[in-house]
This record gives sequence, C-alpha cells and structure tokens, in this order.
Amino acid sequence: MPAPPTRVRVQFGHAVLLLSALAAASLAWTRRAQEAPDWTAVSATAFPAHAGALVEAGIDDEACDGLARQMNEGDPETATRAAVLLGAVLERERNTARAPRIAALLLARLERREAVEVRGHLGADLVAARSLDSRAFMAGVADRMLELACGDAPHPVLAVRTECAAVVLEASVGWVDVSASNALAPTDVRSEALYRRAAAFLLSVLRAETPDEAKSPRTWERVTTLAWVKTRAAMAMNRAAAVHTQWKTIGGAASGQVATDAPVAFRPDGSWAHQMAAADRLEAILLED
Repeated sequence: MPAPPTRVRVQFGHAVLLLSALAAASLAWTRRAQEAPDWTAVSATAFPAHAGALVEAGIDDEACDGLARQMNEGDPETATRAAVLLGAVLERERNTARAPRIAALLLARLERREAVEVRGHLGADLVAARSLDSRAFMAGVADRMLELACGDAPHPVLAVRTECAAVVLEASVGWVDVSASNALAPTDVRSEALYRRAAAFLLSVLRAETPDEAKSPRTWERVTTLAWVKTRAAMAMNRAAAVHTQWKTIGGAASGQVATDAPVAFRPDGSWAHQMAAADRLEAILLED
C-alpha cells in the first residue's frame, strides 16, 4: 500500500518565490497584450480575421461610439476600418434594438458630406453606405440616403451619391419579402416612389457623357472618370430589373435570388450605342408607367 502523501508547508521563502513567479508571468502577459497589434495596426491581410474576432467577441455601445469617432476623425485607412467594424456590428445586430443606433452612426458619417475626391480616401463613406443595404428601409433611412444621392443638398462626391442610390434601389427593388419562402410582392406606393427616384438618378449616371445625357440630365459638376459609378449603377438597376421581370413573367411570385444572380450586361468602356441601349432597356423595365 503506498504511503500517504507528505504534507508540504509553504515556507516564507517559497511564498516569495511563488509570488515573484506570478508577478513575472503577469508582466509578460501584459507586455504581450500591449505589444499585440490592435485593429488599427494589423496588416491589411490580417484585418478581416481580426475584425471578425472583435465583432464575435462583442462590441458594446461605448465601443461603437469610439469607432464612430475614428471613422470621422481618423486617417483614411483607420476611418475605413472603423466603418467596416461598425457595418459588421450592424449586420450582427440587424434584428435587435441596437440596429437603429448603429445605423445612425453610419448615416452621420455620410451626412458630414466630406468632399474627398482622392481615390482611396472614399472608403469610409462607401463602406458606410453599403453597410446600410437592407437597413435602408428602417424608419427614415431611405429618405436620408436619397437626400444624399439626389436631394437639394447632395453629397459632394458622385461615387458616394451613386452608392447611396444603389443601396436604396437594391433594398427595395420595388418589392418586399412577404413570406418565409422568400416570395415577393409589390411594395406600397411610398416605397415605389423611393425606388423610382433612386432608379432615375442611377439612369443619369448611366447616360452621363453620352449623346443621351439630356434624357437624364446630370446634377453634379462634370466628371469624366465614370467607370466605377456606371458599373455600380448598372449592377443595382440590373438586380432590380431582374426581380421586376420575373415577377411579371410568372405572374405574382419571384425569388430574391434572381437579383443576386442577375448578370450585369453593361460595359462602362463600351460604345455610346451600347451604353445608351442598356440605359433605355433598364428605364423601360423600372420606370414604365
């Protein structure tokens, strides 16, 4: 039979050594925590995983306010990353009571109407607008985004205006989900007016710098680098047109997947004839009386 374990008394010297070891371990851990890069310092490659872990761990309202400050006051890269984090939190909280508060932070960024034309500095605004996609129809959000796109005091940057209008159109596309099977039905009159207004603005983007520009006069100072905005406008309008066409074709049922899968048969560097024909086709589908 084995002997019982011997009791070991912790002498004063042992206690000192133990406390010293614990202190050293704590100091080493603190240093590692301090040396670990935060979301503003990790590489661009590491940021998506880092951001995902932060959002998964939970970002409370106070931290969201801090992100909003970074989005509004940080350098372009920091501002864009902060917008990405807020957008991810909004996606996570989309069906909770927190969603309107987070959406308001993103809208506030857009409504600063910062006149940044340098490519690479628009990230925060474009991410903020894109993050509001299906939330565009939360109370008042769609109206405010359309004011940014084509209101009396629009955002000074055409790319941001285009993204705002595209988000509103894609969020509504003239239809609302009415069942768990994702069947779609026509929206009410007010929502229809919003999507028609968004579509009309996007048409003006498609027709810009073509002989048909007078059909949809531009409301911005002339811009000749239009490839990105035309592509974005065409994407949103094609998605909306696909749902609209399917609804009419099969007589009262349509799948939201058809919008996701809709091909963009538009080339921003195509001939004037190609661009004008695409605009005419989309106008006939989306803005027919």
